[in-house]
Amino acid sequence: MATTIHYVFWDSDNTLVNTAEHHWRKHVETLKTLDIELDEKYRKKIYENNGIQNWEWITAELGLDLPQQDYLDKIDAWYFDHIDEIEIREGVLDALQYFAENKVKQAVVSNGRKRSVMAAIDAKDLKKHFEFILCKEDYEGRKPSPVPYQTALDRMIDLTNRKIDPAHCLVVEDDPLGVQSGEAAGMNVLFRPVGDNKPIKTLVS
Repeated sequence: MATTIHYVFWDSDNTLVNTAEHHWRKHVETLKTLDIELDEKYRKKIYENNGIQNWEWITAELGLDLPQQDYLDKIDAWYFDHIDEIEIREGVLDALQYFAENKVKQAVVSNGRKRSVMAAIDAKDLKKHFEFILCKEDYEGRKPSPVPYQTALDRMIDLTNRKIDPAHCLVVEDDPLGVQSGEAAGMNVLFRPVGDNKPIKTLVS
């Protein structure tokens, strides 16, 4: 990229850590105990939504009869029980080190619920790399709205006590909705879909 990057905002699920299969399985296994079969055709829908949104459509379309918080507790319990199976995405550690060595400040901006996001980040000891971590509880709306990344920019400005041009910020995303969010916030965006394992640092240097 021609523009000098001073700040990097990472998405979490499937960008930092490979969690897609775990999020799918937590719903499949939990619903099985409630006598509901989750068909493979719903995989994309599960992937694109957070836990609350998935509870909403599963209740409306599949007849789930369980209060929202009870369902979230059940899927989180499964997720936490299998947290050690989650892996850091290939190339991420090298990129985190590369940015740190070049004095680039980093943060996380996720659409996910804090309890779920932090479980994976803490399990893989990634928190130390970031100035802060924002989740769905920390802002209004969700990606593809620019609000998540605008909120992150405001937080970084407060933290550094300096004016920050969005053009000097890089967003790393695995999902097109996140790409739209970063671009709408005026930032550079690196789209790294699942399965694309090109080294991140060579794409931004």
